[in-house]
Amino acid sequence: MKPRFDRRDLLWLIPSAITGGFFGWLGWRTYVIHFTKAQVGEPVWRPGPRLPVAAWAEFDRVWQFKYFEYRYHDSPFKAILLRLPEPVLGGLSLEDRHFLALSRICTHQGCTVNFVDNPELGSIAYNYRTDHPFLGCPCHFGAYEPLQGGRAVYGPPRHPLPRLRLEEEGGMLYVTGLEVPFRPIEAG
Repeated sequence: MKPRFDRRDLLWLIPSAITGGFFGWLGWRTYVIHFTKAQVGEPVWRPGPRLPVAAWAEFDRVWQFKYFEYRYHDSPFKAILLRLPEPVLGGLSLEDRHFLALSRICTHQGCTVNFVDNPELGSIAYNYRTDHPFLGCPCHFGAYEPLQGGRAVYGPPRHPLPRLRLEEEGGMLYVTGLEVPFRPIEAG
């Protein structure tokens, strides 16, 4: 005998399908946000204009930072120079000081990433808990870890922030290029 299917069955079948679809989508988004982040490796540098950013002696404390603008092929973009407590891939170490320069263009949809110096506030605003400052995107609450070379660690961004090549000469820190590939902004 063939099972009967009538309109009353739709009363539970349609909401169940919608609920199942929602939780399936939620599970997929959770997987993407937590487990599909690109790793940061040794950078390959593309030469660029030589820009003096700051005297390295100005950075007298760990987690001190400076925002600046870098021009590449007549296109300016925002960047940040950080003093870190330890050396990182793509950074520059001078005596006991370690520096890293990163683009401030979020690799998710191009918003401007900011330095989040209060980890407690950052854990509330960005849902990323750490014991030190990090970089956060205020548009979709993505978090980037400077101690991992700008790696995306939470939120929608999957690719790290591009690093900028640092050189020292005469007590000044210069940016002289950027990382290849300079990741495009992701669609969606």
